[in-house]
Amino acid sequence: MIFINTRPTNRSKPLSQAMQKRGLTVLEMSLLELVPVDISEREQQYQQDFYQQPDHYQALVVVSPTAARMGLAACPTDFVPNCAVIAVGHATAQILQAQGWQVQCPDEYSNEGMIKMPSLNSLSAGDHLLMWRGRGGRRVLVNSLQDNGVEVNAIAWYQRHCSIDAPTKFKQLQQYLCKIKSNKRPIVLISSGEAFINWRLLFAGLEADLEADLKPPTIAYQLADFDYLTFGKRLTDTLSDLQLNCIRIEHLDADEVWRGVKVLQRAKL
Repeated sequence: MIFINTRPTNRSKPLSQAMQKRGLTVLEMSLLELVPVDISEREQQYQQDFYQQPDHYQALVVVSPTAARMGLAACPTDFVPNCAVIAVGHATAQILQAQGWQVQCPDEYSNEGMIKMPSLNSLSAGDHLLMWRGRGGRRVLVNSLQDNGVEVNAIAWYQRHCSIDAPTKFKQLQQYLCKIKSNKRPIVLISSGEAFINWRLLFAGLEADLEADLKPPTIAYQLADFDYLTFGKRLTDTLSDLQLNCIRIEHLDADEVWRGVKVLQRAKL
């Protein structure tokens, strides 16, 4: 069975290796790349307030391993925060814990899962929260906290964009699918709404080439010819509304991804 790993290149290898050990044919097709950005003067002040004024923030939310590494690099080496530290995922938590920080993780790695956490849902007007994230990330969580009067200061350490070579790799993927002619539907991991938008745009790009008579490779599969593993409720609802066959996974660890693969496999029996 073919498993298409669309995680960013710097995060894809451990999962790809884990799926290969379980007997899957793994194809890597990165839909997002993370590019560091210079933070603004205001964001620099947020960071300084974080480690210079220990009681200023009641909580820190760290949304990814990349955000954790970049945020830690901007802290004094011996700094340990007094506030609650929430990591979205075990990989993020491990980076912070290696620095000696006490870290909490939500039961469900999503905006909804974090909102349910006592450390966050107990915050109210006058409280301050710092978020380390990518540009534009976690807007649902931010909006929910702000609705409760919490002042949210966010530092965007990086931005996301579709890989430059994604169209070329996508055409190669289609060529490969044409060549092997498998009767089993490939499984695609989609980890975010932005990744899914890029996935759809790749199909649109091939169709545009066809209409322009640029002789692209034959399109072996359309959007609905794949099975999907989707991370989180909102993304799963989006694909379900499009009548795409998908299984929701609660996080992106290898064991959870494999659970989703097995559910899809059993559904085909």
